[in-house]
Amino acid sequence: MIRRWIVPLLVCTILIGSPTAVAAEDFVSAAFDVVTEADVTYGEGVIGASSATPQSRDLKLDLYRPASNGELLEDRPAVILAFGGAYHRGSKGTIRFEEDGASDSPMGEYCAALAAAGYVCMSIEYRLVPEDPAPPSTLGSASLYPKETLSHPAAVSRVELIRARMGLAPLDDLSREQLWNTILSSTEDLIQAIEFSRTNAKRLGLDPDRIAIGGFSAGAITAINAAYGRGVPVQGVISLSGGLIGFDLSRSAVSGMPPGLFFIGQNDLQGMQIGTRSIVAILQGADIRAESAWIPGFGHFYPMGAPSLGSDLSKTTVKRRILEFLDQIFDHVE
Repeated sequence: MIRRWIVPLLVCTILIGSPTAVAAEDFVSAAFDVVTEADVTYGEGVIGASSATPQSRDLKLDLYRPASNGELLEDRPAVILAFGGAYHRGSKGTIRFEEDGASDSPMGEYCAALAAAGYVCMSIEYRLVPEDPAPPSTLGSASLYPKETLSHPAAVSRVELIRARMGLAPLDDLSREQLWNTILSSTEDLIQAIEFSRTNAKRLGLDPDRIAIGGFSAGAITAINAAYGRGVPVQGVISLSGGLIGFDLSRSAVSGMPPGLFFIGQNDLQGMQIGTRSIVAILQGADIRAESAWIPGFGHFYPMGAPSLGSDLSKTTVKRRILEFLDQIFDHVE
């Protein structure tokens, strides 16, 4: 089985085609080198939807692959991660945010740590509100909350804060519509990444039947919506301070959907705390395995080396808990 004591990277440098050794701070039972490939095109999406000249742009991901003795590993289980930023900002790389004296671990660093443990990991970009993305042409049978939920202060307080920091005006009818479209289009972009991964499994070195998804904040919501709102078949979901918005999981979550691991900071955003508790209750009520853990002393931002306390009274770092979860859902991959 893949052991779970790979530690956070000290430095993660994006290289194309050459192995990068992973630095460690504590005991490493079975570490792999990590080879990265930046800006792989996985799909496309329309932006400038409300303008007179909408256009399509490529969607990119950064690929992290495990290697041993100079050889890339093949047929590995995979994880696809999406960054956070209130649907307005963020990066698939190693840009981090700091608030109240704490900093998050960016998706690029999570991917590097997961690849060092033997997983193929992809950190994806997706369309954001300032790009004015077009919503999906169809959502099938997906159930949505009313758009009016975006008029409630509790639902958009974080969005308003980020817009102010970016020098953007408060939400109005147009930008609220753009936010709604972004919630839907980001889910569609992640679904494209999943489909791309399955179609190009050999080139990416992954097993198309063993894919988990996840992310932080808006990225976590995107993963939740893809798995439990749109019902995309994956093997697991990892939510780092996600919440409920857009898709009505109380109507769409059904038995047989993938297990989820849900983190929340002790002093996290109120909406994320309420949303995470609601998601766990909805999934458990639908007979879907949902594990939860909280990070004491932290708010919305916390590093993957922070301690987490589980509902089963376990204590371990965020990263180790994720690796243990992946080990379980992928049945102790060798």
